[in-house]
Amino acid sequence: MSLSGPVFFLGLLLATSVLLQIFRRWTWLMAWLATAVTSALGGLMAFANFEIPISFQLNTVNLGEPLNVLGRTLVIEPVDRLPLAFMCFTAAGLFVLAWRLLPHSNFYPAGVAMVALLAGALMVEQVVYAALLVVMAALLGIFPLYEPVRGTGRARYGGKPKGGLQYIAYISLALPGLMITHLLLEQASLFPSDAGLLRTSTVLLGLSFALLLGAVPFQSWLSTVAMDGSPPVVTFLFTVNLGTVWFLLLAYLDTYQWLGEQAALASLFNSVGLTMMVVGGVLAAAHHRLGRMVGYVTLVDNGAMLVALGTQQVSGLALTVLMLMARPIALGLMTLGLDGLRRFGESSDRLEALQGAAWITPWRTLAFVVGGIAMAGFPLTLGFSVRWGFYRLLTESSLFFAIIALSGSAGVMMGMITALRVFLAPSPETVADDEGDGVRDDPVVLILILALVIAAIGLGLFPQALAEMAMQVAEGFTFFTA
Repeated sequence: MSLSGPVFFLGLLLATSVLLQIFRRWTWLMAWLATAVTSALGGLMAFANFEIPISFQLNTVNLGEPLNVLGRTLVIEPVDRLPLAFMCFTAAGLFVLAWRLLPHSNFYPAGVAMVALLAGALMVEQVVYAALLVVMAALLGIFPLYEPVRGTGRARYGGKPKGGLQYIAYISLALPGLMITHLLLEQASLFPSDAGLLRTSTVLLGLSFALLLGAVPFQSWLSTVAMDGSPPVVTFLFTVNLGTVWFLLLAYLDTYQWLGEQAALASLFNSVGLTMMVVGGVLAAAHHRLGRMVGYVTLVDNGAMLVALGTQQVSGLALTVLMLMARPIALGLMTLGLDGLRRFGESSDRLEALQGAAWITPWRTLAFVVGGIAMAGFPLTLGFSVRWGFYRLLTESSLFFAIIALSGSAGVMMGMITALRVFLAPSPETVADDEGDGVRDDPVVLILILALVIAAIGLGLFPQALAEMAMQVAEGFTFFTA
């Protein structure tokens, strides 16, 4: 029997998701089965030769063969391979992280099913159906988002559903706009001289993706989800889910290339992106809740990616992809640190409850700080390598824009410095004497933190391999010229 690439890829993920529901009693089995399947598929997308069929006993898999379902075509294009690999490897790492934090969680089966839906969104040629699959994946993500995190004593905590409800509300509001945009763009391709269709399409597309990406003034769901949600699931939503949204935006621009050539779209990307960076930086510097700070640094990062797209250059597109590839390491560190700091603060992430945390839970403090400064673009981290290229590219077109963008990153650094001063303050005697046992770390978690710190610094010193992969992805899209 011959199987197409989409049937094999999506079928294996969905079958694994069903199997994981059966194994809910055994957390370790769920975690490692989900990790093994997603890692294997990621490796297949990254390294397999699509021109040579893969044989399994009597079955043959043709990875490059399309699947047609009721007139809808799903196919793994060359430009989709690295995004699919990124999605699978990121999910695999988060399943390992969740193994130590979310016992008997629905995150494993739901997460694998979400990867299947989001992969389908990248494979389907009709972009309007891709948007529908992204919304379906977001709905699945709400179920594990507020499950209690494993802890000791009073360190066990759960979340409040406010952020998830905001997330679903915003992403559901974006869907009609994308569907209407699709219809308008089809009409505009028939009547390219109709300026009204072009303006309406641009406005609707910008508004829809502003909702999906949490752009100002729709950023509240980012901070609320990060404040209340379980750390592994929050990281999944901000990397895998938002990553698919970014590639969906690129698919729109690639499908309707004349849309990307409009000067108004570049101005829209620049103005919205810079606003996101400034607002995110100000909020990160002023806020005293670590969970919300995770949302604000993500807002700044999303803004930088939009500004890079606004340069309308292949190098800017490559920087957008590179920022997306760097995000899982930095956000994974921040959310791992946030989990331990919440335990120290007896389920609170307010700075006033975290005085002296560096002396009681140093590794979690290190994770949060290194992840935060990596997101801000501090030297020696991978974020610095990416932001350095970003500022250089932006300076070529507008020094003023580069200074504004830098102010957003500076706001994140100010917020991290404020937090670090609290963490390093002398610890109250009662906490030092009574709560030290309550924040004792799992050795596996410490190994994960150390591995992520080494990755953040190592890739910051030697970013060439990731940069080459990002450029390969960027060159696969043809709506910008070099």
